[in-house]
Amino acid sequence: MKRAYLQRNVRGQPDLDREYRHPRTKADKSTRSGSTSSKPRRLNADGSPVTQQRQADNWENLPPLEELIDGVNLFTKQYFQLGFIPKEQYPERLRKDSRSTSLFLLMGILSISARLSPAFKLRYGTGVKAAEYFMERASLIAFEEVYQEPTLERCQAFYLLSIAQQGSGERNKSYINMGIAIRMAILMQLQREETYHISNPTPDLIIRAESARRTLWMLHSQDNLHSGPLSPVSLSAGDITTLLPCNEEDFANGHKPRSRAALEGTPPAMDNPKLIQDPNRSLFATLMQIHSWWGVVGRRAVRFSKSPCPWDAASEFSQTAEKLRQWEQNLPQEHRWSTYLLKRYKAEGQELAYLSVTMMTRLSNIVLRRPYLIDIIKPDKKDHTKQDFFASMSEEIFINVRCLYAQIDAQFTNRSPDESVGAQIAAFCVYSCGLFSTYLCKYPSICPDKALVRDGPIMLQRTINILKECREVWPLAARWVEALEKFSLDPQSATFGNEGSMDDGKDPIPRFTRQLPPLFPSAKPIPPPPPPPTLPGPNILPRPGTHPELPPSSSIGLPHHQNATSNPAPNLQLPSPPQQQTQPQLHQSHGYPSAPLPAPATISPHPYANHPQPPHAGVLPDSHNMYMHTPMDRQNADGLGMLIEAFDSNHPGPPAPHYGAGNFNPQLVPGTDGFEGELQFYIDGPTSAWINSSVWLDTMQ
Repeated sequence: MKRAYLQRNVRGQPDLDREYRHPRTKADKSTRSGSTSSKPRRLNADGSPVTQQRQADNWENLPPLEELIDGVNLFTKQYFQLGFIPKEQYPERLRKDSRSTSLFLLMGILSISARLSPAFKLRYGTGVKAAEYFMERASLIAFEEVYQEPTLERCQAFYLLSIAQQGSGERNKSYINMGIAIRMAILMQLQREETYHISNPTPDLIIRAESARRTLWMLHSQDNLHSGPLSPVSLSAGDITTLLPCNEEDFANGHKPRSRAALEGTPPAMDNPKLIQDPNRSLFATLMQIHSWWGVVGRRAVRFSKSPCPWDAASEFSQTAEKLRQWEQNLPQEHRWSTYLLKRYKAEGQELAYLSVTMMTRLSNIVLRRPYLIDIIKPDKKDHTKQDFFASMSEEIFINVRCLYAQIDAQFTNRSPDESVGAQIAAFCVYSCGLFSTYLCKYPSICPDKALVRDGPIMLQRTINILKECREVWPLAARWVEALEKFSLDPQSATFGNEGSMDDGKDPIPRFTRQLPPLFPSAKPIPPPPPPPTLPGPNILPRPGTHPELPPSSSIGLPHHQNATSNPAPNLQLPSPPQQQTQPQLHQSHGYPSAPLPAPATISPHPYANHPQPPHAGVLPDSHNMYMHTPMDRQNADGLGMLIEAFDSNHPGPPAPHYGAGNFNPQLVPGTDGFEGELQFYIDGPTSAWINSSVWLDTMQ
């Protein structure tokens, strides 16, 4: 009985209350065919509805075709001389049938080259405004393209948009778009060598396959150059079986190369190490290899990694230096530095790529040895073996500095105004050369070669003039000029502070811990949390020689760490956030504050001489406990904890005092010269800035 009652009432009460309602009428199918039938439609002059056009197909409001082609030629001749765009084939296709090409890719190209185009500067007012226009067009297209089927052109366009955004200080967007490009490349299996095997190759298919191969390596190179402890590599070498690119002649003509080189660390190089030193490798292949070396050296420098016994053949420093030396010794003769080869590559339109290879080789040798500058400046006079070792290392550093200067000087001697100066890594080489020249001026006894020491002021002034000359192309050059000029005007009180960075930006730092509104708000309002600390300046980064791997005998000991944890120094406070105020901009598209820092007080020429000697100063901390400090211990010990916690603002804060030093004011020494700050941002970036394999062959857009 009960069951029958439930069955009768399973639908609830009778619906008698609904009888008064109007009965439903069947809608006309024609009204349901369009998704915007209820919205007012835009009509043409003849009354026909206007169909909404995709941004990827909108070729309106663009400069004349000849200016577009000129922008493409500037891109391939003055920016990416070695790249994935066929230098002759692509402009010709654009001229014959522009609508058959990818507008997204074209906007990405022009977002970079617009700064170099006189026609665009005249049309849009400045090169920066021209670049911003094309970058905005590319960004609008990107919203439509992100979920489309991956194609080679889409992948390349996202990569170029990322490069342009990075140059304009939009690091968060740049980082995201680079990730999209890498994921598209992986979906197309561009990291696998078998992807490029073509059953019936034609010159056009060979060119397209080589363009895809170069796209993969340019993505890996950019990812590797800006990777570090805070921004891990997205695509490691161990996952890449793709061999390195061929030379420009084979690429242009659609020829298969005689052989291909491999990158160290990839499976083909592990199976056959001779592929790393292939004597027939292209300049592009060598460029990818030195970019990989720079990633290794740069990440090591950012970690302030310092081998306790660098003279030991088993130390990390010795092994890295030996591998780099062997790689350099096995370079093809045409990839080594000479003024004759520079002229030859300039005639072929490849001089910027050639200079990038030779300059970064020298810079890698310099930065690899940089952590030991403090040991060179303050030698241990009691140990003659160590003293001789570091004297030899000093000579190696500054010989490389002079060789780097010779290459920079050759590039900028007799240069016409319309010649390109290269990408930002070239600017970083010029800045580094000038910075290391300051050590020759500040410490005449740092190098045993007195003739080289006498050249220090000349090299410093020349690099300053070059940076001044290129401030429009290299936005951060203005800050580097200011920093280097401070030293040249007053070398005895030179202190390098917050010069900005190559990878700096104006974006706020996103946090996953943003407070959500409460589900049940209380009657009593909760006060907002205190504002996040600001990013400290480069001069409170851990100094070379104070990394846990090798505490100096006069600064860090185990009891000192324990004391710092329980009794933090009163002068070690996080810098207060800056007041919101308008500051002059160095560049229209960059958000780098240019307010000068307060001048430091004059200090003793031996800043480390008066440090108190803690007990057991010579005892090294246990290797397992080096990285087991509490957050407070990190902040009081070396400032790195302060750096990690302070990445909530994109405006650098005032420099913090050196720990355990009282009223210490840093002079020009490693750790206070600004280099670590530049390198940290260039390699790591911000802490938060965050298919079918035959598709690329089938889609000939």
